[in-house]
Formats: sequence, C-alpha cells, structure tokens
Amino acid sequence: MLESKLDDILDQVDEREYMIAYLDFFPKTFQFDNDKFDEFETFMQEEYYNDYSKKISWIIMGLVSYYESEIYLDEVDYKDERLNRLLHENLLDYLEYREISKIIKHFCLHEESGLKIALIDKDNLALVLYEGGIRLSFYNLTASQREVAEKLVISQGFYFKEAR
Repeated sequence: MLESKLDDILDQVDEREYMIAYLDFFPKTFQFDNDKFDEFETFMQEEYYNDYSKKISWIIMGLVSYYESEIYLDEVDYKDERLNRLLHENLLDYLEYREISKIIKHFCLHEESGLKIALIDKDNLALVLYEGGIRLSFYNLTASQREVAEKLVISQGFYFKEAR
C-alpha cells in the first residue's frame, strides 16, 4: 500500500540521503533560544492563520493537481466520524478538492494533525507532510518536484528552505 511507503520514507530519513525541505514564514529561521518567538508565533496564529490556511491549501492542491498523487490522513482520532472512516484511504478517491481544501484549512486554524501526501514522478515517490498550522515539509523530491513545490511556496509569500 502506498501509505506504508510514505511512512517508510519518514522512518528512513536519518539513514538515507533524501532531499528534505520545508516551508517557512520568515526569511531567516528563528533560533530556539529566541525569547520573542513564542510571542511572535501567538501573534501569527491570531492574526494571519486564516489567510495562511488558504495559502497552504493552495500549495497542496496545486501539487496534487500537477503530479499523480494520493492523500492520507494522519492516524489520530479526529473526533469526526466521517474523517475517522477515511483513515488509510486515499482522500482523492472519496472527496472533491473543495472538501479536501476545507480539511486543510481546518487543520491550519486548529493546529491539528494533518496529511501525508504522495507525489509520484516517474519512478520516484516523494512525501509532502502537512502537520497542521503552517508546518509543511517535503521529502525525497525530484528536481522537477522541487522546482514546482518551491515556486508554489514562493508564490504564496512563504520561503522554501532545504534542511539538507
């Protein structure tokens, strides 16, 4: 099953030389010892997450429209019977884009666990991991996938940064 292969990518991150990147909202990554970060993050959540939720949705939906894709929910109890029934199912088989976009926006605004997105490009399987809020990361992208992802991220006013 493709979902288990996505989990394998995460399990092997330290062992393999995957290309890893992430979306950032600030041009320079905050240091962990920055006392102002918590205050700034709270401000961002209160003032900008509604706008960010639309942008994150646009990025994800753009990627799944461009590449052969599958989308899976993280395995948590969503306290929503419909979502819980869709665990381990490709959301693209059951929901329209508008419904998936609403889920993404909800996850952003409520900082809830998110989605595992498979992007298939020829023989390569890449993972886009959405962990709620504005936590969006990319694993094992091909050069073509990286270019498209980076352009989508930048077009929405975010920064695309490589972790290694």
